[in-house]
Amino acid sequence: MKVPKDYEPLKVEPKWQQKWEKLGIYRFDRMNKERPTYVIDTPPPYPSGEFHMGTALNWTYFDIVARYKRMRGFNVFFPQGWDCHGLPTEVQVEKRYGIRKGDLPASKFRELCIKLTDENIAHMRKEMDMLGFSIDWSTEYRTMDPEYYRKTQLSFLRLYKKGLIYRGEHPVNWCPRCETAIADAEVEYTERETTFTYIKFKIVGRNEYLTIATTRPEYLPACVVVAVHPGDERYKKYVGEKLEVPPFNQVVEVIEDRAVDPEFGTGVVMVCTFGDKTDVRWVKQHKLPVVKLIDEKGRITEAGKKYVGMSLQECRKAIIHDLKKAGAIEKQEKLTQNVGVCWRCKTPVEILSKPQWFMNVLALKDRVIKEARNIRWVPEHMGARLIEWATSMDWDWVISRQRIFATPIPAWYCSKCGEPVVAREDQLPLNPINTKPPVERCPKCRCDKFEPERDVLDT
Repeated sequence: MKVPKDYEPLKVEPKWQQKWEKLGIYRFDRMNKERPTYVIDTPPPYPSGEFHMGTALNWTYFDIVARYKRMRGFNVFFPQGWDCHGLPTEVQVEKRYGIRKGDLPASKFRELCIKLTDENIAHMRKEMDMLGFSIDWSTEYRTMDPEYYRKTQLSFLRLYKKGLIYRGEHPVNWCPRCETAIADAEVEYTERETTFTYIKFKIVGRNEYLTIATTRPEYLPACVVVAVHPGDERYKKYVGEKLEVPPFNQVVEVIEDRAVDPEFGTGVVMVCTFGDKTDVRWVKQHKLPVVKLIDEKGRITEAGKKYVGMSLQECRKAIIHDLKKAGAIEKQEKLTQNVGVCWRCKTPVEILSKPQWFMNVLALKDRVIKEARNIRWVPEHMGARLIEWATSMDWDWVISRQRIFATPIPAWYCSKCGEPVVAREDQLPLNPINTKPPVERCPKCRCDKFEPERDVLDT
């Protein structure tokens, strides 16, 4: 055999790739029961359009295993999927066409998402073929196809029937730019420089003040209580006193809570709805009222009175200006803090209380930790990571999203009482917007009118 002097991959490789494809040598033989089956269950990549170095490296590992197992006589099942749905595709569409999701009818926006995804998959598949991966392309799947997301909807219905999925109103992480709830796992943390502002709260009936320190003065209109540590001798005499919160002078009470750090700031903390997760815990623990200060776009609501319609940044500047004018600021200091941002657009995340669908993960928390400790982990630190993650869970997983390009939630609501009604399994896959509910009347109030669920499932 004569070996060519120069190797020309663009001429040689397509020839053999086409031959291998034609022969079907990578195909999984579903009818073969004689050879042992070996399944490579890889997480489907997001079709970004670029098969980057990290993905190429991972698929090289998968391919090495697939080829080795075939040579050892295994019937190898090596499918390729695409994780199509979700926020990344919507953000790409918005950037490409210079639009926001609300600028078009949902059906048209979804069409643009599908078009972009199809283009990206075609490009990435070509790159994967050029890299020579031994994938069985006859088993290719896309999460945006109805035959795939039927399984997602089926899981939703079965978990709902078991009581592990429920509809409720709880505080959730919220991205004002993407206008959707996001899970804890979708919040990234970054350092930023900010200002620590020391603000004087007047004690009602006295010519005396307590000073709080905050990085979020824009949340003053949503302050519902002030907290001090029960062991802090400086403030024991003030517990139960009433304070006026500038700039609107709403009256709040001073309470005790052991979670207050006496060494941080002044040791006096304002509890707002919701500046951070600690506020959420305090509101729940002390049964405090909720003031909805911001809307889905991150703008100040009517609760902010003269600041209504402002962005949070605009409100912060305006409130600081008004506080300085009123002589309510004692001092300001520079501070470096960790801020949670949306994993996709890097916008600072806020906390909103909104009706959502939740997975009842707290009910499973203890069982997950127990089972994790009974498993032999390789590598060992991955077990510790799972246990640490499960231990840190302090609220249920929000699974609904206020987006468009994702699996429709198979549910409707009674127009009169709001009672949710879910689909039957034999109706799947479906979009509730163009499908009738499985009942003619609400099982709770007997109303015969329903509204479709417009939120979608997390991906």
